[in-house]
Amino acid sequence: MELTPTKYRGAAGTLHMVAVSFSDWFSLLIGLPEVLGGSNWWPIAFALPGIPALALCFILPYLLMTRGNREAAYDSIVALAGEKQAKPVFNELIRESARDKSRSGSFWELFTSKKLRLPLLVSLLVMVAQQFTGCTAVFAYSTDMFINAKLDPQTARYATLAIGVVYFLFACSAPLLIDRVGRRPLSLFQLIACLIALSLLTLFTGIQQYEQATWASYGTIGALVLYMCVYGVGSPIPWMITGELFNQHFRSTAVTVSVFAAYFMAMIISSAYLPFQQMVGVTFSYMPFIVVSCISIVVLYFILPETKNRDVNDIVNEVRARNHSLSLGMPWNSLSQEGRTENKHIEALNPSTYSSRLGSIGRLHEQKNIREFCEMLGKF
Repeated sequence: MELTPTKYRGAAGTLHMVAVSFSDWFSLLIGLPEVLGGSNWWPIAFALPGIPALALCFILPYLLMTRGNREAAYDSIVALAGEKQAKPVFNELIRESARDKSRSGSFWELFTSKKLRLPLLVSLLVMVAQQFTGCTAVFAYSTDMFINAKLDPQTARYATLAIGVVYFLFACSAPLLIDRVGRRPLSLFQLIACLIALSLLTLFTGIQQYEQATWASYGTIGALVLYMCVYGVGSPIPWMITGELFNQHFRSTAVTVSVFAAYFMAMIISSAYLPFQQMVGVTFSYMPFIVVSCISIVVLYFILPETKNRDVNDIVNEVRARNHSLSLGMPWNSLSQEGRTENKHIEALNPSTYSSRLGSIGRLHEQKNIREFCEMLGKF
């Protein structure tokens, strides 16, 4: 994403989840006993991920050689983005480098800096909200869910493969929708739609379990398919939005924290779901996901900004404006912050913070950054 022109940043940021969704269903395919999941061929299935890992050993050194070398970096951008887009992207990277310190932001700075607290909170909330849609539990125990829907084990395995393919197909729609619809509407749509699918799953599972209605098993299967469809559409957003909430100085550190939070929550949920299901029953095992999803939708509706085609500083200003409106007990004012937030709005909402930025120290620092930027352009 850092080397992608702003115009294509959204589509490029979704491609990694398209690759992940492809890997998910492909691993389900090769894990079938009829393919490579048998007792004789399973070592080959485990060895297959080594092929792309080996390819990275040859690709990464080429990319790492560009570190600190402007000419090589520019050549790499030309190779990735094309000659027409290379110069704007290169200038933007130089501008961010001149604005920030030369070293990467530390974890201590990320967690203690007041100006980074809100963007970090938003990125973590988006990631936690997605994990509590129940995606980890559905992926890990979908075969058991189909068996509970009265499918035989072999058919349940094929059904799991089928919803994996459905997930991949709908994830492929994300690059087409992300810049047309926007990050914020697509994220909220995913959360609301997953909430509806989980509610239907709970309803049909309860009918099947307590009323012994055989037709409810079809509703359970339909709810699972619906869940995978709507989850795939918005699945890339939490993984890309962190990079748009932070400048280059703190971007890698913030993404590290966000990804750690995602996989930590995935570990907790996948480990706790089965014991929780055995304790409360299949029907009520989805209730924590439903409750947290409801809370996440309300919270993100008021604090999540739209990041499409916007500068990092402008996005952070909107986050602060939304937070200030909420702290004043006027959440409806935060909704008016959609779109581009101008500095005069921020000054009206938080004059002390904004005035300090316009102090003499800030002006001198900005002038220094501009001089450094011009010198770097001149050397190039």
